[in-house]
Amino acid sequence: MESSTNVKPMEKRSTTYFCVELMKKRWPSILALVIAASGLPASTDPMSLLLFLIALFYPISGAIRGHLRKKSTIFIQAIAVGIFGMIALVSVYVDREAGLILLAAGYIGHAIWDIAHFKSGKIVRRGYAEFCAVLDLCIALVLLGPVFI
Repeated sequence: MESSTNVKPMEKRSTTYFCVELMKKRWPSILALVIAASGLPASTDPMSLLLFLIALFYPISGAIRGHLRKKSTIFIQAIAVGIFGMIALVSVYVDREAGLILLAAGYIGHAIWDIAHFKSGKIVRRGYAEFCAVLDLCIALVLLGPVFI
């Protein structure tokens, strides 16, 4: 009987410890999920502008952090901004359903871009890359909702 009373406080402490450690390590993901749950528009107009702006953030952050010293890095970042910018622009001018699918594909692509930056630890901080990857995937799901439902 005495051992069972010792186990319960230990379990509570372990669960609490786990939750606190999870919050410390994964707060960017949790924040992104909270923002996504607060409501995102399933429209190409604001979401296409957002895709372009978040794509611009990477080279600006990389320049500030001093990670854009090589010409190849600048070139790769410029190509990425161009691709995400074109996806955002085209998604506004095609019909609604095609625009939502194209824009969702752009956000999925940007989530992959975020994961690459998370793994490399360069250009942007890892917490931002994690936050952005989770938010990008949530936005893609929201954009695909009206197409498939």
